[in-house]
Amino acid sequence: MPGTSLLHWFSRLSGKLPLRVVLLVPFLLQILAIVGLIGYLSLSNGKKSVNELTTALRNEITARIEQHLLSYLKIPHLVNQLNAEALRLGILNLTDPATIERHFWQQLQIFDSVSYISFSSIQGDYIGAERREDYSVQAGQAKHNTFYLYSKDGEYLADEQGRRKKLTNAIKNYDPRERPWYIDTVKAQKPIWSEIYALLDPTNLTTSVTQTVSANQPFYDDNGTFQGVLGTDIFLSQLSEFLSGLQIGKTGETFIMERSGLIVASSTTEKPYRFNPNNPKEVLRLNALDSQMPLIRYPTEYLLTHFSHDLKEINSSNQLEFKLNGQKHFLQVKPLQDKRGIDWLIVVVIPEADFMEHINANTRLTVLLCVIALIIAIMVGSATSRWLIAPIRRLNLAASKIAKGEWEQDLPVERADEIGDLAKSFKIMEEQLQAVFDNLAKINKAYERFVPREFLSFLKKESIIDVQLGDQVQQEMSVLFSDIRAFTSLSERMTPAENFEFINTYLSRMEPAIIENHGFIDKYIGDAIMALFSGGADHAVKAGITMLRNLARYNLIRQTEGQIPIQIGIGINTGSLILGTVGGCNRMDGTVISDAVNLASRIEGLTKMYNALLLISEYTYSGLQEHYAIRRIGRVKVKGRLQPVAIYEVFEGDFLPIKELKMKTLLDFETGLVCYQNREFIEAQNCFNRILHVHPDDKAAQLYLKRCHYFQKYGTDGDWEGVEVMENK
Repeated sequence: MPGTSLLHWFSRLSGKLPLRVVLLVPFLLQILAIVGLIGYLSLSNGKKSVNELTTALRNEITARIEQHLLSYLKIPHLVNQLNAEALRLGILNLTDPATIERHFWQQLQIFDSVSYISFSSIQGDYIGAERREDYSVQAGQAKHNTFYLYSKDGEYLADEQGRRKKLTNAIKNYDPRERPWYIDTVKAQKPIWSEIYALLDPTNLTTSVTQTVSANQPFYDDNGTFQGVLGTDIFLSQLSEFLSGLQIGKTGETFIMERSGLIVASSTTEKPYRFNPNNPKEVLRLNALDSQMPLIRYPTEYLLTHFSHDLKEINSSNQLEFKLNGQKHFLQVKPLQDKRGIDWLIVVVIPEADFMEHINANTRLTVLLCVIALIIAIMVGSATSRWLIAPIRRLNLAASKIAKGEWEQDLPVERADEIGDLAKSFKIMEEQLQAVFDNLAKINKAYERFVPREFLSFLKKESIIDVQLGDQVQQEMSVLFSDIRAFTSLSERMTPAENFEFINTYLSRMEPAIIENHGFIDKYIGDAIMALFSGGADHAVKAGITMLRNLARYNLIRQTEGQIPIQIGIGINTGSLILGTVGGCNRMDGTVISDAVNLASRIEGLTKMYNALLLISEYTYSGLQEHYAIRRIGRVKVKGRLQPVAIYEVFEGDFLPIKELKMKTLLDFETGLVCYQNREFIEAQNCFNRILHVHPDDKAAQLYLKRCHYFQKYGTDGDWEGVEVMENK
């Protein structure tokens, strides 16, 4: 029977242990079980109530913020619509800018959230009215409003009737049609939002007043003819005032940010911008990751981790939890979007501690009672149990350190009892584990030289032994190919041993340039290198530039040794690729498969035709965030692709004299290329002749000049679009 078996087992156990231990352990277990169960139920029910309360509170606060934002963001577009109707109905006349200025001024009196109203005509005329709010550092402390009127020629202080009072600033050479907001609105052909930017106090450029965003709308007359762009700006500081007025528990905070992480507004006292340390007059927007407020910075870090480092993955309202300094915090994030381009995230953060005061008090009382009961029990049985607990603790501590890799622990092997036997077994296990781990570390280190650690990371594998045939992942990456020019003729003059020594010396100087710029080498193909970059196109381009500079230093050494310098070509393309393993049961290899890889290889091949050191595709060019010395080479249809691709030359890494010549002739080259593609071959020929007069060795200019002569003589096909078709790889 089960009861008899349990009694028999307990009797056998009690026969092997001192009687005092047998009496003490059940007593302690009863106290722990009863007090622990009561404490657990109390704490569990309290936390359940807190979770339900915070869920409702987060939903309510998020809904209030969303409703307020939608109403607030409608105002500038409503103002644009009213002004468009007034112009269309003839209430306002574009030939009477004074009346339009006063009309804009009157609208600023009505809409407190509006900071600027303007109209830019297709002829380049400009009419605007601005409200300048004198805000203190603390949000909500408005002191005085000053209004200004604008034309394309000047800024005027407005009087109390909305008329020009005096000229405060003469404006020269201002054409609104060249401004990004005008160009973007014309291109969109519908109402859109501008990027958020900071308004500066013109009397004190070291002080930023507030942030603002502009609603822009194209204006068409009754005939559907485009006449210009209407714009209305709103203060974002008023959003911070609204957020700071919300009651979010005791210490909770809320903030609004773009998916890039840039803060739009927050309930904290922190300004949503910072000054450029290198230029005190330049204001930079504050990224949530750079915030000094823990309830902004840490929730953002958690969201990036939770959503795979891409806030664009947040497509619906999410209620989450995270810990900050060991304390649980409740988090809700909800996207806010509109059809005009707003794509923000509303974030609400509430510390659990705001609601746990009474629950923690009960928990502390429960813990106190438990501690008192335990102390009494321990005092009764400590004298008889200490001799057993001490060696077990010693053995447990040693085992924990061994598990962390801290070998050579002092174990109680001198004991003759069961603990001594266990210590001897642990000692043998320690020696065996140390040998196994040392050997495994050497193996992993050796494998890393053949399989890059980054390759395993992308496959989410801890070790090479975890990799299976067919493992694969799709990734947006930049692919770099490099190759030594005329390597075949160069290698023919060397023995096999000299060939290997030369290649290894060369590759050892190229490898650091790739690793330092956050890339990794996928494979060596003889003298060629294939490298991958996941962090952005700039990393790949910087790696290519660094490789060229390292090569220049290497060539200096070769020349001092009486050897001829070498040249390389580098091609870079950016796109989606599949990274994984291919092969069979007994042999497999890591590789990448994609049209983006093939295109990068083809582009590297084009460096020979254009005598360029570094060429990139239009996909890499569009992903660049930093500025380099670049010129567009043309559009090419490479073998194996149906669609042409634009190719750019990065000559940042060229020798300084050549770089200066290319910079000097850059405008002529771009003009000549446009004329060439427009079949204006005489004008293009003149441009390329001017380039060759300054830079006779410009192979790209020579090539285009030759093509101009050819097409002038033989003409072009009817469907010719200036694309060079490459039949060879």
